[in-house]
Amino acid sequence: MTVANTGARPVRETVQLYVRDDVTSASWADRELKAYRQVLLAPGESQRVQIELPVSACTIVDAAGNRVVEPGDFDVLVGPSSREEVLLAARFTVR
Repeated sequence: MTVANTGARPVRETVQLYVRDDVTSASWADRELKAYRQVLLAPGESQRVQIELPVSACTIVDAAGNRVVEPGDFDVLVGPSSREEVLLAARFTVR
């Protein structure tokens, strides 16, 4: 994603990446923070930010206490905070 500083002062922006599992066999939070990156931006500067999300970040703990990745659809959400209205979303599928 590309992050831009539209303000008049330098800023340290925290880009947060959340994952949401659409259908799961175990209880999952609405979204879970999985990664973040901080970037320094001068006024008017924009910067491309890359965050890798390994499939292992999509694990749940099943009823037997095992950590597993269930196949299905997930949403990746990125933004400066966890507020739904500021997050950008994309969908991916684990097979």
